[in-house]
Amino acid sequence: MSFMNDRKLILLKKALRWLWLTLAIIALLFYFISPDAFTAASIQSFLGENATTILIFYIVASSIRALFLLPSTIFVVLGIALYPEFPFFVLIISLIGIQIGATLMYFSASFLTPSSLFGKSSSKIQMVEEKIEKYGFWIVLLWSFFPAVPTDLICFVAGSTNYNYWKFFLAVLLGELVLVSVYVFTGVELIEFIF
Repeated sequence: MSFMNDRKLILLKKALRWLWLTLAIIALLFYFISPDAFTAASIQSFLGENATTILIFYIVASSIRALFLLPSTIFVVLGIALYPEFPFFVLIISLIGIQIGATLMYFSASFLTPSSLFGKSSSKIQMVEEKIEKYGFWIVLLWSFFPAVPTDLICFVAGSTNYNYWKFFLAVLLGELVLVSVYVFTGVELIEFIF
């Protein structure tokens, strides 16, 4: 059974690498074929002509980004750049995306084991698991608030310890609410100052 999980994980990692490589090559080819499309005026025109599509893409991408192990900060910054006049919208969409991602990572721990994902560092994961069992809510909350560590990791570990889902959900929400609020409102002020 463990062999099958390891095999699926290896195939998933390879598929994601090929997907990213393909997307990078397509982007580079498009840049070399049509460099005029990357000027500020053409990007502004594109954004204006495709506002609804971009909004839908932003909402969907923010919601599924955890499947590709992308940090939520990228999407928060993207939201600030796209919608600086709507900071509360960016905050709400970002928090919804983060909570969806956190939930996906929490429940993925039921079929992916920490040792299959992290190998030799599983002793460190075990130490974190022990701490979560003892100080769960505060560890998840502080980890979610601290910008230098990936929140998805603590979500996975909380799921692997069967920590109470609703306490976990609330801790992530509170920690990320503070962090994302700082990003959004500081970013909006910075954009207004520059422009």
